[in-house]
Amino acid sequence: MGLKQEVDQLFNALVESQNVRQVLHPAGAVVAAVSDGAAAANAWSAYVQIVAAAVIPNPCWLVGVCLSTPVVEAFISDVAIASGAGAAEVDLAIVHAVSELFAVVEGKSLWLPLPYPIKIVGSPRLATRIRKSTAASAAGWSLKVAIATGIGT
Repeated sequence: MGLKQEVDQLFNALVESQNVRQVLHPAGAVVAAVSDGAAAANAWSAYVQIVAAAVIPNPCWLVGVCLSTPVVEAFISDVAIASGAGAAEVDLAIVHAVSELFAVVEGKSLWLPLPYPIKIVGSPRLATRIRKSTAASAAGWSLKVAIATGIGT
């Protein structure tokens, strides 16, 4: 698809948005994104599957990430959303998240919208990995991705 068609689809998403639907994936429980507790600060975790191939609609658009953290700490993190088979993932987006510690509370939930949608074709497997500015484990972090359909239809 050419640039003109993609621009037309984005325009239609703004003007004719009654056809656009957003769905969170995975459909059931959240994905637990686990990292090594002994990892150095800013080290990427291994990829964890969000959805298997042939689960998301073809085509669709990645529009955001919902992240939940159980830790009580201030951090800066990156969340990568990737597509492709295991051990062959390619990052589609890296979303930056910042959490400042204002009070002693158990974790936070962050909605991280993308500045613009990213088109996903072919209904691939989606996976995620994270890194954060502290060496503390990210075990227990969980997320869902927001997928939009009907853009430009």
